[in-house]
Amino acid sequence: MGILEVFNQFRDSRFTDCPEITYSNLYKKALNYLHFEFEIDGENYLFSPYYVLLIGEQKPELLEFVDNNEEFLDALKKYVLNSLYVYSALVEENSYYLSNPQSILIARMLHKRDARFELKFYTHYEDELLDTYKDKIYIGRDFINLKKFERKYLGFKKYFLSLIEQDDKIQDRAKHKLRYFEDYKKSYLDEIHYSIQETVSDAMERIQLFKETKISDIHKTNLMEVLDNILYLSNLMIELRDLTQEFETKLRMRDENDFVKYLTKFLKDLTDGIRYMRKVSTLLHLRISNYPIS
Repeated sequence: MGILEVFNQFRDSRFTDCPEITYSNLYKKALNYLHFEFEIDGENYLFSPYYVLLIGEQKPELLEFVDNNEEFLDALKKYVLNSLYVYSALVEENSYYLSNPQSILIARMLHKRDARFELKFYTHYEDELLDTYKDKIYIGRDFINLKKFERKYLGFKKYFLSLIEQDDKIQDRAKHKLRYFEDYKKSYLDEIHYSIQETVSDAMERIQLFKETKISDIHKTNLMEVLDNILYLSNLMIELRDLTQEFETKLRMRDENDFVKYLTKFLKDLTDGIRYMRKVSTLLHLRISNYPIS
């Protein structure tokens, strides 16, 4: 099933399970300057916020769908932004870029299976977009299911399971891209692999303790335990990030430029995961404290 077939299934639903959220100025800007990029049959098609094709060959079937379904695409934008608001910290983490008046947000949608998508997010300067599109900056990714907005385990599962996939890519690309592969294998690549295996194993065990989809659903008697587990998992991610950052620095010093860009993207995803856990832990602290915030 292709991306258009999936969209056609949902174009009249308006995503009724998507929560209504009042956006801050940062999220308003992200929404207003969101550019969709759809990957179809290995080709990418970039559209402006007003659904004008900017990059990609003319594809009549796609253009006809876009022209006739602006309301659906508007609803899809909110679905994507609300998913980031509830289950990510990508927008907040990249406020340096996204609050810049010249910056835009690009959401590349890759269909995985059924109604599930992987989204890769980039930012760029609006006036340089068409001339230097390859210079866009990767800022993170997310995974959404158009059939179900809410995510069990407060959305943490996707952060940890994606580490396995990313580790496989890193290990494979290292063999082909690093000039001095053996110099890094034991001290960094093997350590990263081992750290990811331990982190994911520990995380999968701990998140079973909180299967809720929202913080408000967690019973007050369980708040302390959930918070302690999230802080523990955050520390594991920080250790993995620090190891990866040390590796990245060494690679840059030795001009391993063909490989280091993949590690930089991985670091972005780790940082987003850490930032999201901080976001959740802050809200849990406030619930535990009974401190009024409204």
